[in-house]
Amino acid sequence: MKKHLIAAIAMAVLGGAFAATPQDTYVYMQNAVFDSLDPVQAYDGASIGVIENIYETLYSFKRDVPGEYEPTLATSYEVKDDGLTYVYHLRKGVKFHSGNPMTCRDVEYSIERILVTMPGDSGAWFYGDALTGYGNDALTEAKKALGENASQAEIDKFLDAYWQKIEDSVACDDLYTVRFNLAGPDVAFFAKMLFTAAGVVDSKWAIEHGAWSGTKDDWKDWIGVDLRTGYLHNHASGTGPYMLVKWDDKNIVAKAFDGYWGEAPAIKNVLVQAVEEEATRLEALRRGDADRVDVNDWATVNAKVKQMQGVKVWSDPAWSPAGAHVVFFNFNVQGENNPYIGSGRLDGNGIPRDFFADVNVRKAFAYSLDQDAIYNDIYEGNAAWYTMALPPTWPGYDPDIPIRKLDLDKAEEYFKKAWGGQVWEKGFRLTITHNAGNTVRQAVAEMLKANIESLNPKFKIDVVPLQWSDYLKAARAKSLPVWPLGWGADYADPDNFIHPFYHSEGSLAKRQNFKDPEFDKMIEYARTLVRPDQQEERFAIYRKIGRMAYDVLPNVPYPRQSPFIVTRDNLQGVYYNSMISGAFYWKDLAKK
Repeated sequence: MKKHLIAAIAMAVLGGAFAATPQDTYVYMQNAVFDSLDPVQAYDGASIGVIENIYETLYSFKRDVPGEYEPTLATSYEVKDDGLTYVYHLRKGVKFHSGNPMTCRDVEYSIERILVTMPGDSGAWFYGDALTGYGNDALTEAKKALGENASQAEIDKFLDAYWQKIEDSVACDDLYTVRFNLAGPDVAFFAKMLFTAAGVVDSKWAIEHGAWSGTKDDWKDWIGVDLRTGYLHNHASGTGPYMLVKWDDKNIVAKAFDGYWGEAPAIKNVLVQAVEEEATRLEALRRGDADRVDVNDWATVNAKVKQMQGVKVWSDPAWSPAGAHVVFFNFNVQGENNPYIGSGRLDGNGIPRDFFADVNVRKAFAYSLDQDAIYNDIYEGNAAWYTMALPPTWPGYDPDIPIRKLDLDKAEEYFKKAWGGQVWEKGFRLTITHNAGNTVRQAVAEMLKANIESLNPKFKIDVVPLQWSDYLKAARAKSLPVWPLGWGADYADPDNFIHPFYHSEGSLAKRQNFKDPEFDKMIEYARTLVRPDQQEERFAIYRKIGRMAYDVLPNVPYPRQSPFIVTRDNLQGVYYNSMISGAFYWKDLAKK
């Protein structure tokens, strides 16, 4: 019966629609497509929102309390050796979706698999930082340490040492006790272990299906591998309350796992769809074809959603997002025959690759962004101002940093200074991209286009939507010259914003080719401040970085709307936890 119902749901989505979702079924239409269901590879909210219900970590977030945690696959833990050793005691009697029992070996395998593969476009970097001291895969680190001309013997010696660090970083004391040995003090290690990349994988099942063997024999074959090519990309065997049934392009079907160690969920079947057109999502909501849909902004909520019968808008002034939105600048655009920079020269038909390396260009763009319009018109005042790329409620945030608002006189002044006056004299052409269906980012791009083009007829900006996967791929390839994008927290510590946004090895700063030795030095020092009595010093450093960023301007933070969730009014158990990508776990839902 269960299998027939799931098939019916999938057929309805792929071939038609149903008037109302079944009582034991949850249908969610989101605005972004899925990138990967491999816990190590996935680094986007759409994918993680599914993974966090299929896989589980040792501890997890406590419902609607982002700062509190509860035992999940572990029952307790302890910290030893001045913070360099973490010991977790594992829950007994847990089974994977395959039926295999979970033991320490699966935890060990899961974390070592992160450290072996270290995909460059994933969250693996912060596990590497903590456990081996390396934020990149072994071959990348070898090149950094030895240079491009190193002999094979030198590389092999480095790789052997790297492997030893992996082996030393995690070990099983017994069948249900796992020990992590850190490369150095890390105040955020416990929080990092709550991220979905640390979800425990069924090692026996994974190895049987062609994943890394878990041994030194083939580990070099997996260094830096794009895990989207592997079996775990679209298959899963976790311990979570739901198991994957099918991933068909833009549709993911899951069902409740009968062998789940915890309380059985009321919702037995789940369908998550990637539907990029907001109008389609809203019509599905109105008809009852979806239980929840993504709505782009408060203006749409107030103008269209609140008038619908049988619909509920969940919001609370206390809800605060664990994220930041900025406009990024690329200091050295990459890619042959790059369509986003035109001619590749400052000749009126393109821009040079280092166009945004001139701070005057960056300031001119910043003064061309109408932040008041974003706050008042798009979000209708339901938003928070951002002075730096860090959530305003998090420690280390400085509310007193100025915000550059729309000032076209200043924008013109800086454009005339840029590139010794050549920008104003010759003009330029470039492309700003956004992910298709995200009307807020589209508005930001079009706002910049309209305001900048109004200053000089020689200024030309094209606005181009990209599919979500293509948008992420282009950003990771460092081929975009300027683009709006958001960042959600991986772990609940301000380091998870300061390092990615402002350090030259940060996952976001690398996409911009942004490098500033002073930022790096301060961020690296802040990471050594792990004692409780050192935290105010650490947070003071972050505030200073925010003030420095105002002058250097690697990016332009802009307002982020206050969170809300839109559902049919018969859906119960909805809450908002800023550290959960889907904002809540499916297992807590029910229908009245």
